[in-house]
Amino acid sequence: MYLKEERTMSHKITIKDVATQAGVSEATVSRALNDSPQVKAHTRQRIQELARQLGYHPNGLARSIRVQHTHTLGVIIPDILNAFFTQIVRAIEDAADAAGYDVLIMNTDEHLSRETKALDLMLEKRVDGVIITSAGGPTDYATRLGGTPAVFVDRMPPHKAERFDRVLVDNVQATEDLVTRLIDRGATRVGIINSAVSMTATERLQGYHRALQKAGMTFDPAIEVNARTDNSNVSQMTRQLLVNQRCDGLFAADNTIMDTVLHRIPELQLPAFQLGGFDDQDWFDFLPYHIVTAKQPISQIAQTAVDRLLERIRQPRMAPEEFRLPAQIITH
Repeated sequence: MYLKEERTMSHKITIKDVATQAGVSEATVSRALNDSPQVKAHTRQRIQELARQLGYHPNGLARSIRVQHTHTLGVIIPDILNAFFTQIVRAIEDAADAAGYDVLIMNTDEHLSRETKALDLMLEKRVDGVIITSAGGPTDYATRLGGTPAVFVDRMPPHKAERFDRVLVDNVQATEDLVTRLIDRGATRVGIINSAVSMTATERLQGYHRALQKAGMTFDPAIEVNARTDNSNVSQMTRQLLVNQRCDGLFAADNTIMDTVLHRIPELQLPAFQLGGFDDQDWFDFLPYHIVTAKQPISQIAQTAVDRLLERIRQPRMAPEEFRLPAQIITH
């Protein structure tokens, strides 16, 4: 097809350009590109072909402003290098794509300032809703979100959690089941390296205590330690518990703690011991010792979060709800 004029690469083709080339109004072009039956079939086909040749791409944001939806969901996570969150993001993308939604992902590195910036960007991009794993801190999410639907995963918002939908693992039950498995396998003194202070850490400590109580064991604060936020003390704590405190069982409360523990253990040349922690990896089968894990239902977490967020978008006045999903205890 002969085009009336050549255009430079720097010129962004607009709907007006297509209308001029086609010799019709901009409204006709818009209707044709949206397959409106108001435009005759042969005219629609001619305009659509011309738009392709010109390289016209509809302005998605401008269109979304008119229809009030972008069909885009925001996802804010605290650590993209953490395998758990990497898998969560992948599963959210799959669930969102199946529902006809795109996903915009932002990583905060556990920094509140970056989370604030990410939220502002999400709102600027007019996402239809946001899935968040909170970085903690004093954020007033209700004010910050300004009515944009949100679902929290893995961690509760630190303030006014009851205002939001939450999709969480049953940390208390999962930890109780895991530590009980360590005890059943012969551990008589089980230490814990918990994550930095958070609601998740509190729940996992509660589950640890429940398992000890059920087994008739006494609590010993000397073998209950917390990792620093950057896990810089985990290697030292591993030695302290397994060597100095003579623990024959150890519960690593999250996967980043477990990674450090696994690197430290070979140096300690320990006799038989029991090790357990959150999140599962296939390569655990190749370790020279047994390990018990709490495998979190990542696909179910993601699907539940996306389903609930889309429901919230459609029905913004629904009462918020908390979903607690069970983990699977696996012995490698």
